[in-house]
Amino acid sequence: MRRCVISLSRLQFDLQDIYELDIAHNIDNFLVTSKSLLNTLHSSHFNSKAKEKLLIYEDEEGLNLSLYLDQHVLDHYVRHDPLERLDHHNVQEFCLVLEGISHFLYLVWNASYDRCVTLLEMELQAEVDKFIMLLDCMEHQSNAPAPGQLSRLLFEGNIYHHDLSQEESRRYRQASHYAKKYCQHLEERYLGQGNRDGLLSELRKFYRLTKPGKLGRIGQFH
Repeated sequence: MRRCVISLSRLQFDLQDIYELDIAHNIDNFLVTSKSLLNTLHSSHFNSKAKEKLLIYEDEEGLNLSLYLDQHVLDHYVRHDPLERLDHHNVQEFCLVLEGISHFLYLVWNASYDRCVTLLEMELQAEVDKFIMLLDCMEHQSNAPAPGQLSRLLFEGNIYHHDLSQEESRRYRQASHYAKKYCQHLEERYLGQGNRDGLLSELRKFYRLTKPGKLGRIGQFH
């Protein structure tokens, strides 16, 4: 199981490098895989079929976090390490693990500046993080995506779990809508021109925007 821990840390550090984030906390220390422990930590409204969930509890002493990832997802992730070879056998697990790490980092970074975040904001940023990390992974494996390939992979044919509440379903669809528009802009504006420095600069600015700033930025694109 040690390999899994190292891989999760690698994803965290890769994201921190991309966004130039200074975060001292390591995701390995917040990982929960026990379903029974999860049910104890979470409210009765928890969707028992969820494979990834950031657990948040705030009190007078501060913010308490745990990241739940389904053990079967992690086992598959380890057996078919996407950082070694990314393909259709492991891309779903890669995105699930990455989504959890993205949520963790985004919340911790904003909390360090006493900034509140919304669930929509976290989901939107997670979709963007999947985009850039899939790109990074594919490029390192000498498998650079064709124009539009990443947008199609992430945003076309999405199926939302029927157990989601109306509010959850609406939030995921909104996040996907805005992220698709933003990532298509990144593909056209930066990837199409081979402008890696410009891409990183844009991503770092976007990461630091508040929710209104993010949506306003995306609203500029037609």
